[in-house]
Amino acid sequence: MRIALVELAGKGGLIHYAYQLSSAMQAAGAEVTLITDRNYELEALPHSFEVRPVLRLWDPKPASDSPHAMVRRMRRAARAARYYREWERAARELRGMGPDVVQLGDIRFATDLAAIHRVGRTAPILADICHNVRPFSGGEGSTGSFHLSSIQRRFYSRIYRRFDAVFVHYETNRREFERVFPESSPRVHQIVHGNERIFDQLADPDVTPATLRQRLGIRDGVKVVLFFGTLSRYKGLDLLLRAFRSVAERVPEAHLVLAGFPFSDFDPGEFRAQAASFGLGERVSLVPQYIDSREVRVWIGMGDVVVFPYRSVFQSGALHLACTFGSPIVATRVGANAELIRDGENGLLIRPDDEGALADALVRLLEDEALARRLGEAVGRDAETYLSWDGVARTMLDAYESLIEKRRDAR
Repeated sequence: MRIALVELAGKGGLIHYAYQLSSAMQAAGAEVTLITDRNYELEALPHSFEVRPVLRLWDPKPASDSPHAMVRRMRRAARAARYYREWERAARELRGMGPDVVQLGDIRFATDLAAIHRVGRTAPILADICHNVRPFSGGEGSTGSFHLSSIQRRFYSRIYRRFDAVFVHYETNRREFERVFPESSPRVHQIVHGNERIFDQLADPDVTPATLRQRLGIRDGVKVVLFFGTLSRYKGLDLLLRAFRSVAERVPEAHLVLAGFPFSDFDPGEFRAQAASFGLGERVSLVPQYIDSREVRVWIGMGDVVVFPYRSVFQSGALHLACTFGSPIVATRVGANAELIRDGENGLLIRPDDEGALADALVRLLEDEALARRLGEAVGRDAETYLSWDGVARTMLDAYESLIEKRRDAR
């Protein structure tokens, strides 16, 4: 079976996902080709599958951005034209390959409908991995949320009807997808989100927890509460900061670290000013930038507790990262988090927007090292079994084989 996997972004969590899935499907017997951007950040890794970095987009995680609104608006218009030009480039590449299956990733825009129709004509089977049941709105002026207007729903409904198979992560998201897009229910298949062992392969041996502590000015022995991942309002970072006031009073040596690429709805200066107004300026480190993939493993390991105070989410790649490396975890009970984290067994779950419960859970794990160690070990075991990429690949390939057989029998 020949599978062409298209991931437009060559940098960030989605390309890490695509690499690991492509590797697993190739190992399971498929012939996989990954089509992605020319700025492909994983080119140094070994590849059992073919990579074609032919798309010409832009860095989705730039080190800096223009402060001028007019410049950003002009750039968005230019990028929109470029974006759909690259969809056409992907379609041309696929026509020359003649795969059995074309597999797409998250559909970012309702206006992708026409491009998906063109891509769909290049293979007998067209499939999608739906990472977000509702698209994320994180652009300028947004509130940083998952939103689907009635007009968008009509377009997305047509998009998902175009697919022969749609894969969603976990039962929670399967039910939500079927509620939002009931006409596409027969096409839905449930998978887990695989673990993040790729960061073992990427790790730079010269970067250690001591290296990061020195950069941040955190002394040895100070307990670190870590938030890791994209910085956005929906992730409850304001709640985390308020809760940390209580943590700082109860655990005098605790230090809060937030590291990740900032969406436009998150203002680092405003966050730092708020921390200073709480008297936490010296006990909060904010690193608002894309974290080099070679350092991710060490950043996660630096946290004595890794926290996910999300207000809403479908699933979180950063949470799977913390699970993979056996971190003590505090997470809110939203989206698929409760399918991954079992309260008191492999992490602590709290209600969203509950400042007191968040502070209590963080203090509990900072003070009870035996509990933190037990929960971390348990979630690490889950990552090696329940979150196996082998199982994800087998589920998807079985679905494709069934669809191909049905097509063959219908001839």
